Amino acid sequence: MGRPSIFSSQYEKQLKRKKRIKRATIFLAVCIAIVVIIRVYLGINFKGANFKEMAAKFQTSTTKKDTNTSKSHDVVIKSKTKTDTKKSVDKTANIQLTNDKQVIVTYGDNKKIKSVNLNGLDGEYNISPSAQSVIIYQKAGQNIFYIDSNGTASDITYKTYSSTSGMVFSKDDVLKNNPNYVWCASPKFIDDNTIVYISQVPWFDNRPDKYIWRINLTDKSYGNTNLHGNDVKINDVSADKGIQIVTDGNTQYMKADGTVSN
Repeated sequence: MGRPSIFSSQYEKQLKRKKRIKRATIFLAVCIAIVVIIRVYLGINFKGANFKEMAAKFQTSTTKKDTNTSKSHDVVIKSKTKTDTKKSVDKTANIQLTNDKQVIVTYGDNKKIKSVNLNGLDGEYNISPSAQSVIIYQKAGQNIFYIDSNGTASDITYKTYSSTSGMVFSKDDVLKNNPNYVWCASPKFIDDNTIVYISQVPWFDNRPDKYIWRINLTDKSYGNTNLHGNDVKINDVSADKGIQIVTDGNTQYMKADGTVSN
């Protein structure tokens, strides 16, 4: 259609008609563009389908995406909560050693002993290699207490010594007569079932010799290893060699069965 002449009597009508056609053309182009975009986005064959059906499918697709996003978010939250619940919490137990002496043991996962608060007791402690038990050494009275993973305490001190001649020596009597005598000192684990400590037994005279004694917790037996010297120290455990023992400057290693190596 040509441009209407401003001098034509139909000029106004022709101008309005041209505007309507232009608007209709633009509207049709927009609709076609929308249809093409939706078709590309959803991959839907629109042949024979009306606009309402297409709109419904578009809404359904959008709803599914939102639902999936929500589910994914829920999984993240649940996973985080599960991780938080696995966080370990240490527990402490007050354990009575004697009528007037109590220590505080801290347990971690699987009842493993982490530390001991001696709670004013003059002594020291040593935790077993598996951390399932601990020994407490009380300097006053020279006593050794054993505590297991359940918090049960028992006195495992070697109380009396019988000599080959048949004489019996009581720890309490010996210390009463000689407070400086070393009946037992510095107990440490070699493994979970074996403990070694320093003692002047079997001699009760003035000689300075000290010996390494061994406790077998399995059968509750005590034995002198005959490893001795004037100056004796028990150090840390080596997984391969055993526990390090230094006698008068000579370093040796003892295993749980009592064998000694350099």
